[in-house]
Amino acid sequence: MNGARLLKKIPFLSALSAKHLNEVFRLAEELSLSARQSVFAKRQDSDAMYIVLSGRIKIFTNSASKKRKTFAYLKEGEFFGEMSLLAGTTRTAAAQAVEASRLLMIRKKDFQRLLVGDPKLALYLLQTVCERLRRANEEIEGLLFRNILGRVAKAMLELGRRAGETRGGALLLKERFTQQELADIVGTTREPLTRALSSLRRAGLIEQREGLYSIPAPDKLAGLCIEA
Repeated sequence: MNGARLLKKIPFLSALSAKHLNEVFRLAEELSLSARQSVFAKRQDSDAMYIVLSGRIKIFTNSASKKRKTFAYLKEGEFFGEMSLLAGTTRTAAAQAVEASRLLMIRKKDFQRLLVGDPKLALYLLQTVCERLRRANEEIEGLLFRNILGRVAKAMLELGRRAGETRGGALLLKERFTQQELADIVGTTREPLTRALSSLRRAGLIEQREGLYSIPAPDKLAGLCIEA
């Protein structure tokens, strides 16, 4: 495995030289997780970030009423926990392996050595954190002001744009999601999620074949997000 090539995919690490990237890779630790194994819990002390080498990782939180909100499903080449590199805070969400997975763990103490040699790295890291905060603000706005149809529509569009492909004007989701997984992403329960999906299917705004969802006309579905 080419360490520099792997780490070059991480936005705030892409500015580093191949020499520095290989140094980060050398200091990193590889972890193997079984399905449903926890990476870390909410409010746990944070001292490392992670890069997904293989498998699928879920980032989520549970409310006092036992409702679950899933923020993301991460796959190969994606990363999480980067805020721990800037501050010794506790985790604001939990992370769990959905299936057997391999991770690369970079500890804060090792990463800070690089900051001394290249202060610009801190700026790139801050830009990444700001982008995550922007997305979090959008999630809060959606929960406060958008009805369930609009929230489901927005979630489907984001899943398609993040990890889907365009084919003949339609947007195809390349990953399979159960209704419970979609409900957790939207921040609702299965019953209202199922009703919303049925309404969107009847309107021809989403389709499902062999467990995969597609969006025939993304612009029309985006219009529902604005109106809702």
